[in-house]
Amino acid sequence: MKGDFEQAVKNNEISAFFKGEGDYFSPNEFCWGNHSYMTNWMGMMANLEKGENSYQLLVKYFKLYLSSLKEDVLDAWGLFINLDCFYCLQKDNSYFLTQHDDLISELTAEEKKKIGVLCRYLKDNFDKVPDSANMRPFDEQIKIVKANGFPYDLFSL
Repeated sequence: MKGDFEQAVKNNEISAFFKGEGDYFSPNEFCWGNHSYMTNWMGMMANLEKGENSYQLLVKYFKLYLSSLKEDVLDAWGLFINLDCFYCLQKDNSYFLTQHDDLISELTAEEKKKIGVLCRYLKDNFDKVPDSANMRPFDEQIKIVKANGFPYDLFSL
């Protein structure tokens, strides 16, 4: 990754950062050369932790990212993984997150609905995710996300 979170904020490229596009792509050997969303999350969290209102800024940036998403398999997959990253970090009280911080509870009804639509779309189109043949089946992925602390039924949002 050439770009960092500060660059994404400065250049108004928050969506590209969350998606791992361009300078914000973080290859990881454990992700078969695919983008490592967690690497970006850890960089973002470390950066946000330095300032005030860290959690509120995280919510703001996530909402900007969410508003850019379309009913597309890559957008849906990225959203799924980004949500997993947040709840995994929140479960462990990593950085400034506590068990009381709940990203989805900060969203509007319309934003929650968008998550549900994209997750249902992903479930129906998981076979179109790049390298999905080398991944665990989607139902197993859901179980892992729940074990990582995700408290919602993605398909009922």
